[in-house]
Amino acid sequence: MAKAGMPYPQVEPRAAALMDRRVVTVPASRRVADALRTALRTESELVVLGAGRAVRRRELERAVEWGLGALDVTAVSWEGLPTVSEDASEIVVRRLVLDGVPMILVRSGRAMVGVVDAARIEVARPTQSVVERLDRLEHEDADASVWLLRVAGKAGEALGMPVFAVGGFVRDLLLGHTAPDVDLMVEGDGVAFARRLHEEVGGRLVIHAAFKTASIEGAAGRSRRPIARIDIASARRERYEAPGALPSVSEASVHDDLIRRDFSVNAMAIALQPSAFGHLLDPLGGQRDLARRALRPLHPLSFVEDPTRIFRAARYAARLGFRLDRLGTRALTVALHVGSYPALSGQRLRAELELMAGERRGFAGLVRLLEWNAFRLWDRDFRASAASVRHVRAAAQLCRWSSQSKIEIDATELAAIALLVDQRTDVVTRCLARLALTGERSERLRTATTAGPLARRLDGPNWRRPSQLAETLRALAPQVLAGAWLRGGRMARRRIQWFWSRARDMRPLLSGDEVVALGVPRGPRVGECLMRLRQLQLDLAVTTRRRARQWVTQWVSAPRRDIGVHQRRLRRPEGQGCAQGMRRPRSRAQTRRGVST
Repeated sequence: MAKAGMPYPQVEPRAAALMDRRVVTVPASRRVADALRTALRTESELVVLGAGRAVRRRELERAVEWGLGALDVTAVSWEGLPTVSEDASEIVVRRLVLDGVPMILVRSGRAMVGVVDAARIEVARPTQSVVERLDRLEHEDADASVWLLRVAGKAGEALGMPVFAVGGFVRDLLLGHTAPDVDLMVEGDGVAFARRLHEEVGGRLVIHAAFKTASIEGAAGRSRRPIARIDIASARRERYEAPGALPSVSEASVHDDLIRRDFSVNAMAIALQPSAFGHLLDPLGGQRDLARRALRPLHPLSFVEDPTRIFRAARYAARLGFRLDRLGTRALTVALHVGSYPALSGQRLRAELELMAGERRGFAGLVRLLEWNAFRLWDRDFRASAASVRHVRAAAQLCRWSSQSKIEIDATELAAIALLVDQRTDVVTRCLARLALTGERSERLRTATTAGPLARRLDGPNWRRPSQLAETLRALAPQVLAGAWLRGGRMARRRIQWFWSRARDMRPLLSGDEVVALGVPRGPRVGECLMRLRQLQLDLAVTTRRRARQWVTQWVSAPRRDIGVHQRRLRRPEGQGCAQGMRRPRSRAQTRRGVST
């Protein structure tokens, strides 16, 4: 029985109280399969490889299951893990867990005697609020997304389902950016919640019952900035049966949902229920990695699980100015070692290319992927070179020009052409097949990668008149012209841009009815007349409607004579220059002989 005033020893919990003693130490030079056999023989849950380096047994089992047993065990291990003595304070251990470390090694003297696995201990996390950031976003930007978050939190509370904002919205909020879309995660039935939210915010509801997800597009907001898209999903746990396969999912808690994501900076959530609105959940140290501008995958086999995360890493790196950390670099090396991913569909690979090409700095992301040699995922014989980088950067330049000139060029196809234009023909064929591109589209892209001879012709002095150039280019697919632009020199690029911006859509100065009124008989002769009139306009021999009517009258009287004869009869206006991409003739005599190139 305790007595008042008597001193009693204060017992402070130690690291030993939290650790799992089922550990074994093996040399770091071991293979994955050998390390797993040692762990199974000793019934150990963790294999220690040296100071700050270890790997869980379940991670070794998965690596062997996926055919990585011959790799050095360090390739799939964690590194930089903190180490504490077994008599270290429990407070020290819990603070490390709060910082987002996955494991803490425990030693006694020089020997490793245990591990504290952050995934297996409960930690009371301090409350951190981002309400002030949300209020600032709502007031300064008049952003409808904050209004939506409050509505979503109340709707979830009415249904008894906690709701969280997750992913890119949280990351961008902490970076001071505004995200156009909102990702919501529900602990419960996400589809039922989506129907309820749709009643509140309107828009168009799309339900994906098989995945227990939904989206709302065009939701009405109170402010001047609309909500482009709301994605809603149930909190879930994932298991990958094969590298690159779509995962099997099951319902889970918000914590389980966050730890299955791609990068720590995307593994944060904001609580939306009114009683906890604005509370930030950051179990894996995402804020720390935001400050370091680092992309850290959540475990060493992350890119093997889902290789499309490699493309996402490049997209985020280009958009946000981030870089892969050491764990990410090793994870990338392991993923590329695996080779082919038969369970990874071509449609998913193509979707990542489309997302990359659609970004403002997407082509910079493609350069990053070339530097990582990541396109070996398309084909093992893909070779990234300095020429590949030049072509991708040139494609970015062409994309910017087309946007400014309001010329429609498919950015995804342009990206594919730039990546493949200097690859071997057999590699190009296999890459297009890997992207699930077939039929005419595949053939056009394949032909575009062989546009080198056309580019050399366009760089040469073989074009007498602009109309000759325009008619030649008019017969070619846009993809082929893009390939020639990428492979060509300055003159080839000027000529192709002139065609796209000036010649391709040039209309005759006179209509069909007008040339009929001038005596051209109805039928195919009208089309022939208009075609020749457009040619004269391209050559700047006809520049006004009066001269066009004069030429048509002459053509009607002698339709079978060479167009050049009629062109010479029409005096070219003084000071009239040639079309863009063509040199200005030095004299009127040169004009009569044809456009100088």
